Amino acid sequence: MLCPRASPSDQVGPCESASGKRCSDKGFLAMRAADYLELLDWTARQTVPGKHRTAAGVPPILVRLGLDRATWCELVKDFGRLFCSVAGRPECVDSMRCHRTDRRYHLRRRARELLTTSG
Repeated sequence: MLCPRASPSDQVGPCESASGKRCSDKGFLAMRAADYLELLDWTARQTVPGKHRTAAGVPPILVRLGLDRATWCELVKDFGRLFCSVAGRPECVDSMRCHRTDRRYHLRRRARELLTTSG
C-alpha cells in the first residue's frame, strides 16, 4: 500500500498518518509486498497448528531485521500482550513521547528483553 503523499519510488517504509491517530497508515517495516507475503506465509507455517513447517532457515527479511526464528514467532504470537501503546525496538520507543501528554512510552519487560537481545 502506498502512502497517499508518496511518489511511486517510495513503496517501502513508514508513512506518517494523515489522521494523527496512528504513527503510520502503512506500517513500519521497510519491505516490499512480496517480502511481506513471504514472511506472512513463513510465520503462519511456524505458528498455526496443522500447517507444514518449512525448513529451519528464516526469510531474508528476518536476517536483515536481526531477528531469529524464536524471537519473531514469540513477538507475533504474543504481540497484544507484549505491546500496549506502541511497538518497536527499545532505543526507538525510549526516544518517543506521547503527543497528547508528552509522557515517555514504555515497553513491557519481555518485549524489551526480546528486542534488546536480538539484532
